[in-house]
Amino acid sequence: MDWLRRHWHRVLAHAAGLVPIAILAFDYAGGRLGAIPERAAMLRTGALSLALLIAAFACTPVASFSGWRGAVQIRRALGLYGFAYAGLHILIYAFYDGQLDLEFILRDLSERPAMSVGMAAFALLIPLALTSTSGWQRRLGKRWRTLHTLIYVAMPLSALHFLWLDRDILDAPIAVAVVIGLLLLARWPPLRRAVARLRRDFAR
Repeated sequence: MDWLRRHWHRVLAHAAGLVPIAILAFDYAGGRLGAIPERAAMLRTGALSLALLIAAFACTPVASFSGWRGAVQIRRALGLYGFAYAGLHILIYAFYDGQLDLEFILRDLSERPAMSVGMAAFALLIPLALTSTSGWQRRLGKRWRTLHTLIYVAMPLSALHFLWLDRDILDAPIAVAVVIGLLLLARWPPLRRAVARLRRDFAR
């Protein structure tokens, strides 16, 4: 129980990544994904990817503003789960929509901005996922932080991908864009310094 009290946030982070895929597999096997289950699975994995990536992106501001370092400890897990769901999202698209037809997929990417933007966001996430370990952080040194600023481009592109996909129903994509915008703003150095000063004043 002592271990669980100290690591409850890690348990929740892994549950957030693993439970949805178990539910998705259960729903797919049980025929509960509607008339076109592959499309439902593609949409659900895309939504899960975006939610987990946003959660990972929020970890640094949460730690900075609240002083709770546990948020930083689960950032990598949330980000990797988000990346894995994004990869699964693309695989389902390639098998179901694209029929593994490379010519069709490339034409789709060129003709549909939402697809090309989404693929660009995923491409930016690849080096971040590959270098997310402590070992890579040590090997790259200061360059690791520079490389991981790619997330500042990948997240807005992900929001744009979602926005362009749901042209008729814009409430959710706009809400996602606003959240990502606020999380980017939370990283603005003057704002972070102001919050740090407030925290110090309250701690006195």
